[in-house]
Amino acid sequence: MSDQTRDQWFYENQSKELREKYQKAKDGSSTSEHNPKRDKAQKVLLLIMILYSIILVTFVLLLYWVRDFRYFCFNVLNDFNEQGQYIGAFYIGIIGLWFVLTGFNVVLYDILAGFLIHPFWFALFTVSLAKFMAKYIGFLIGRYGIRNFIYTAMNENIYFITCYLATERKPTKVMYLLQFLAIPTIFKTYACGLFRITHWEFIHPTFFGTVIWAGFWVYMGSNLDSLADVLQSGDTSNYVPIWLKCLMLIIITLIIYYFIRLTNSIYTEIQNDASLADLSHILEKEDEEQEKLLVCNQVYEDTQIQDETEPINDA
Repeated sequence: MSDQTRDQWFYENQSKELREKYQKAKDGSSTSEHNPKRDKAQKVLLLIMILYSIILVTFVLLLYWVRDFRYFCFNVLNDFNEQGQYIGAFYIGIIGLWFVLTGFNVVLYDILAGFLIHPFWFALFTVSLAKFMAKYIGFLIGRYGIRNFIYTAMNENIYFITCYLATERKPTKVMYLLQFLAIPTIFKTYACGLFRITHWEFIHPTFFGTVIWAGFWVYMGSNLDSLADVLQSGDTSNYVPIWLKCLMLIIITLIIYYFIRLTNSIYTEIQNDASLADLSHILEKEDEEQEKLLVCNQVYEDTQIQDETEPINDA
């Protein structure tokens, strides 16, 4: 069986199962069944998420609260940059790839890269390429490495089911909208590999979002005369114009509203499919009953004819 056929078979079965569970959950019915394999996968996944969250929170706190740690990060990037424009850009790109691949996608990296790498277009190319490659690698790992494990652990979770069915219904639109949501990067990379989307449906929205966001922060870094304020405070929000903050708030609100409408339409569609399935089942039963009735009538008629011919034969 080819990989494409195997993927199609997997997602068709997955989609059918999740639609049934989604309808039960929305109707208030329990979807939970005793499954030792699923319970074990959930415990392992929970442990991984707890450990990862501890590491991520520790890193973020160090980055934004400890000035010496910010200077340390800057010095590491600066040491690579001093080795030459292209060599420095290569190593800075590798660090950016590692940041995104491990979920540590912080805007301070983009600002530092924009400040250190010149000209602007080369800095944008380096950061965008590194981040996009990391996101695509994460997508591949999610699809071919951890898909079955995550599905086993999460196929009872209503939020996972909702996201899966939403991406199945509107894959390209959902992927573009995800680029504007302030959610952890791992949900835009590894998690997308679990859903029923093609490689191309992942690539072009992700590339678009990566270039847009990287372009904004890299441009900001390239226009700084000094990094003193950024390294001293660690606060990058002051560099975002108030109009852009308001615009992003409006966009996020509209995206959430769209997702709510999309999930409601999915539920309606599933209900209609279920009603059609029930109707089809009823019609099949009626056809079976009609066939049985016809057979009985035929047997009765044959019996009547036989009874009528027997006296004639006796005479």
